[in-house]
Amino acid sequence: MLKSLFKPLMLLLAGFAIFLIEWYTPIHSDDYRYYLLGISLDSHYHHYMTWSGRIIADYASALILASESQTVYSLSTAFVTVAFCYFITKTPDGTLRWNKNDYVLFPLIFFTYWISNPNLGQTTFWLVGAANYLWTNLFVAAWLFFMHAIVTRDVKKISPLMVVLSFMAGCSNESVSPFVSLLSVLAICYAFWRTKTVPVNRVIYSLSAILGSCVLILSPGNFIRASGKEFWYGKPLFERIFIHLTERTHNHLALIWISYVVLFLLVMLVVFNKPLRAKITQSTWFFAAFTVLVGIGTSVIMFASPSYPDRVMNGTFMFILLAVSFIATAILKANTKAGKYGVSAIVVLCAIVFGWSYSLMYKAYKMVAVQEVVRQQVIAQEIADGKRNFTIPEYYFSKLQNSGGHFGFFHDPAVYGEYYGVDNVYRLKLDFDYSVIARGTAYPVTDTVTAWADSAGNVLLVSKAPLSAPPAMTIDGKSWTPKSLTRKSAHINDSWWYYYAVPAGKVDNITL
Repeated sequence: MLKSLFKPLMLLLAGFAIFLIEWYTPIHSDDYRYYLLGISLDSHYHHYMTWSGRIIADYASALILASESQTVYSLSTAFVTVAFCYFITKTPDGTLRWNKNDYVLFPLIFFTYWISNPNLGQTTFWLVGAANYLWTNLFVAAWLFFMHAIVTRDVKKISPLMVVLSFMAGCSNESVSPFVSLLSVLAICYAFWRTKTVPVNRVIYSLSAILGSCVLILSPGNFIRASGKEFWYGKPLFERIFIHLTERTHNHLALIWISYVVLFLLVMLVVFNKPLRAKITQSTWFFAAFTVLVGIGTSVIMFASPSYPDRVMNGTFMFILLAVSFIATAILKANTKAGKYGVSAIVVLCAIVFGWSYSLMYKAYKMVAVQEVVRQQVIAQEIADGKRNFTIPEYYFSKLQNSGGHFGFFHDPAVYGEYYGVDNVYRLKLDFDYSVIARGTAYPVTDTVTAWADSAGNVLLVSKAPLSAPPAMTIDGKSWTPKSLTRKSAHINDSWWYYYAVPAGKVDNITL
């Protein structure tokens, strides 16, 4: 009974870990733009004709945002992340049925997805980013799962679901889409090489995938956007390729270095154990090597794009995870003690890094959620005062595993303004955490100055005029005065904010 509950419990815990971080993630960046885009077919047709060919991603993000529910946001992010990792885990087996090895395999893939993600904040905890680089890659991962089963088992039956999935995988994102089409053609070529016949189902799936790729890449909106990128498209083709390979590719491939370490450890586990090595089939090495090559290809092909943000590497990362899955599955199926203990040890190492990384992420995102309360207070006050143009503070993140842990800071003042019913909402970058305004204790200092403080040593004063002297405080009965007046400060709209890191303890009094 306990064993039967362990599988759903493991999946639920993984989903809850994602749910919790998304729960503390406010909508941000292009989330506002796609909320305003709405879900009408007319608006998305116009968007396709003038901006983007990503009809699957754009509609998915708009549909999720239309719910206006943090519960829906969090559940959808949790589901797509767990489903993505599940398909990666099960692809080598060719069946979605859970088996005993998955108690080790799934945590390996899930932990590696977290700790080696090229930009976790933008690929997973940004609704629009997830729609573009996680939802679409989920469709690709599902397509790869079914296509691998079709090829290895020589399935001839035509599946309507696979026809639709082929189109969705083809219409995923620009770095992966061409390889979906290429792989679908290779599946036909492989069948012809083996049997001298061309399976009708693979032809249909290939045509559907190619159609999806054409819809994505040949979008009129893509050409309109490209027309303003002379700095890139004005260069000769070979110069663009050279710049991409020498200045961009290696830096982006380095973003997922932890997954290479995991893959390397698995390979070394096989190489240095002769009995285990003898049980690993050539097909395992082929599929692992092939997926790595395809992954590198998804990075190399981005020479065609003038921009190459870190989040695009999620497609490349997917294929490296598949290589990890193929080798780890083969090791566990070999059923040797060295193999089982070795993979389990790698999982434990990944779990330790995950635990450290997650604790930092949880703390940072929980703090950001409180900062969002402050931002909304500023917005409400400025609108109540009749302002049509005003400024809000930028989010401030505490330390994370890496810079890719936080979400993106893109901010379009006009789009934010439209969302809140004003002209422009600007942002100001701060170098301090201002969440104490929402969670701390308020101290009326003067008629024009209010302070907020907590017991962790954070004090923030908001004044209607610049301060001429630093405040004096009593903390746990002891007097304390900061040495600097404006060590960390910001001018936001009609107020001046002053932040002080003070000794931890109860703030009894603040005076000027």
